[in-house]
Amino acid sequence: MADIKDIIKQLGGNKDLMKQISKADLSQAKELLDKAGVKVDEADVKKVKDALADGKIDIKEIKDIAGGIFK
Repeated sequence: MADIKDIIKQLGGNKDLMKQISKADLSQAKELLDKAGVKVDEADVKKVKDALADGKIDIKEIKDIAGGIFK
């Protein structure tokens, strides 16, 4: 089981992709993550999707997580 913040960090701050994942069903979200090169299991896909959809991780926190990408 991977750390959810690490998975989101791998998305590189791609807001459009994160928005798509938050609105997709589980199979679509897994497919989107696979296309982005982020390999995760089904349980982690649900956690990432829920974190993005519920607003548990806001844009400021995503920027902090992603770090150097925004510099």
